[in-house]
Amino acid sequence: MAMLLSILYFLRMRHPREAVDLWLIGLLFIFLEAIVHAAYPAPGPWRNAAHVVALNFFLVAGTIFLWASGRDIFPRKATLSYLFVNSLPISALLTVYGLAIHDLRIYHAVAACGLFLGIVSAFAIARTWKLGRGWWILFVQLCTWIPIWFFASAGSVRDAAYFLLFVLYFATAVVFQISLPRQSLGKVAIVTGFVVWSFVFLFHSWASNHRGYDVLADEIWNLQKFLITIGMLLVLLEQQVSTNEWYAFHDHLTGLPNQRLFEDRLSAAIQQSQVNKTRTALLMVDLDGFKLINDTHGHDVGDELLRHIAHNLRGAIRVPDTLARLGGDEFMIIATDLPSDQPADLIARTSATRIAHALHRAVNINGNALNVTGSIGVAVYPDDTTDEVLLRRLADQRMYEQKRQIPFSF
Repeated sequence: MAMLLSILYFLRMRHPREAVDLWLIGLLFIFLEAIVHAAYPAPGPWRNAAHVVALNFFLVAGTIFLWASGRDIFPRKATLSYLFVNSLPISALLTVYGLAIHDLRIYHAVAACGLFLGIVSAFAIARTWKLGRGWWILFVQLCTWIPIWFFASAGSVRDAAYFLLFVLYFATAVVFQISLPRQSLGKVAIVTGFVVWSFVFLFHSWASNHRGYDVLADEIWNLQKFLITIGMLLVLLEQQVSTNEWYAFHDHLTGLPNQRLFEDRLSAAIQQSQVNKTRTALLMVDLDGFKLINDTHGHDVGDELLRHIAHNLRGAIRVPDTLARLGGDEFMIIATDLPSDQPADLIARTSATRIAHALHRAVNINGNALNVTGSIGVAVYPDDTTDEVLLRRLADQRMYEQKRQIPFSF
């Protein structure tokens, strides 16, 4: 496990992510628990203290994992406060059990306190979570602390303590299932690991009282730790691969499709037009005077201007259309599935007018109001040509023809 933690740490150093930091901290507490665990099987004055520390390390690790799993889908500050408040009675009960205190009145008092805090915090957090998620938390609190009360009433204090850890780790598995990407091998390993871990806690008391199963339980107890660590390594690698794939097909500055993805989209659009008997318009957009702005205000302002223009152009196209940046101040737009009952020149004029309006919006950067214009060339498939390469050449030629003439008017 130390080796896997080291690998995760070095991967985190190369690709920093907040989630990985939390995973590392959680796994570090599990690693420390394994060290402390070696101290309390042997009788001695430190046995109970080691037991308390080990149980609370499980609590801290589980809380960190739960926080890491839901930090992108739940409000962060409210969720963190909720987890902190509800971890207090859990820690109190685990501490009482670890110290081998069997006064059932203490367990009842802690259960009542935990249920009260759980209900109050559930009502409080219901105001910040959408879709009524807070009410599900109220249900979870009831299903957690009411069984604890009955376990304590029956004298099963071990079941009471480990049932809390079962709920915590099973909840973590559920939230990881929701938050991690679909079709992720790492997600399967993580969720499976936490589900197994939660049931190890649930059946810990039973396995301890049945000889022959305790050895199997010990093996499973260690298995899920490695399974979760490996799953986290896989998720990190999958995220890095996904990021690399995204950058391979998108422009780093604007986030728009690059030339490689643009060519794929254009081929797909033409094929779709052939099947549906529709038109595809290709628009070449080149900014006028962008070099002067770059030279006058600096490249940082120029880059920010390109990002603003990309944002404005996104708002001027339809959802199925594609906006791409080929480099510099050149943009390409693919307008797909245009009606076949309209003249091609009307389609070209309408499309160019909409884009020109978007270009003429003033952009304010560092207190400077920058106005840009652009030259636009339009070619329509199949009216102008049925050849993909010639379609791009026509759009490029018409754009330069307009650049040599007067600015675009609308």
